[in-house]
Amino acid sequence: MKILIVCESTRKHESGGRVVRYLTKILKTGNHQVKLVVLNNDPNPDSFYHENDVEFIPVRAGLYSRFTNIFFTSAEAIKLRKVLHEFSPEIVHFASFDNGKPPQFIAEAKKSGAKVVLQPWTMQFYCEQGFGFRNGEKCNLCVGGNYLNALTKGCTSYRGIPALIKKTLLHKQALKADIFLSSNSELDEILFKYGVPADKIVRFTVPFDYTSLIPPQMPEQDYSIFYGQPNSHKGLNVLIEAFKILPAQKLKLYPLSVLPANTFKSNNVEAVNGATWSKGLPEAVASSKMVLIPSLWSTSTEYSMCEALLFKKPVVVFNTGVHRHIFKNGVNAMVVAPNDIEAYANAIVELDENAELRKTIAENGYKSLLEINNTDRLYTQLIEAYQHQIPN
Repeated sequence: MKILIVCESTRKHESGGRVVRYLTKILKTGNHQVKLVVLNNDPNPDSFYHENDVEFIPVRAGLYSRFTNIFFTSAEAIKLRKVLHEFSPEIVHFASFDNGKPPQFIAEAKKSGAKVVLQPWTMQFYCEQGFGFRNGEKCNLCVGGNYLNALTKGCTSYRGIPALIKKTLLHKQALKADIFLSSNSELDEILFKYGVPADKIVRFTVPFDYTSLIPPQMPEQDYSIFYGQPNSHKGLNVLIEAFKILPAQKLKLYPLSVLPANTFKSNNVEAVNGATWSKGLPEAVASSKMVLIPSLWSTSTEYSMCEALLFKKPVVVFNTGVHRHIFKNGVNAMVVAPNDIEAYANAIVELDENAELRKTIAENGYKSLLEINNTDRLYTQLIEAYQHQIPN
């Protein structure tokens, strides 16, 4: 089978790039011919680019380009048309499917005669904020196609109108796709509201290559850790409120963006800026007692969760999105109802005071990670998704 993967990134230090690398690895175990079209250049190429067929088609993001591409076929779409003609794929897999993908790309893929597969990882395909989350709760106002809601609700300004027009065009083209890969039942419901028929939705996770990281061996220290985007859909506000009622517990935050030193008026919360997977973060995760993942959006498979499980750290999560399918409370995670601050705090204390429970949950979480991301299993699921037949 010939498969063309259209993606934003193949960079080894970005979660999106790591997903695509693993998808490529999975497909090659079955000796399929895989080509990648990447919409952003990689300034630090490595052996992956020598071992795989990768073509860069950077998409211009300027205001002029965004307006002209509404009315005229873009130079990038013409380049993709050439790739499709020369490679003649049977499958065109958009990984991920979001607002970064030009609507014309989906149209060109469909015209080529290939089966078009869209795999959303976040909610950017309909949500201007990206995660279907607004004012502290899930928001699907725009999912049916009324993107003016983003303007009237303050999610964007008038400068964002071209992006809203693009979402409208993307919506129209997306519904012509053959298969949508969904990681969880909440995303299923969102896709239904978007207009996708149920028989076009196939379950497939956002894969994580657990061989890509080697956890350092570190002695356990007395703190919990949160790392990732420091914003409301990731549950940071709720987490801070939980630690206000846990004065004896210590929380270390490792944000992707800088948090000012005076952000928190608490002696038990510390923000450590500037750490990365190549500088300090692996050791910080490995030394922690537990990893806190308080995401409140209809979350897909977040890499912070996968990395925590790989490091054999117990996690405390809200029962939302993909967590509903992966975790069972007290077995492979501590699972709490969304926004229940007191219950979240109690779960932290229970783990903190029970070393045996931490060990059991960590071991079971690690086993769950390996089971879900087993290469052979993922290969079978992905090929079955590609071959999924829609009833007439």
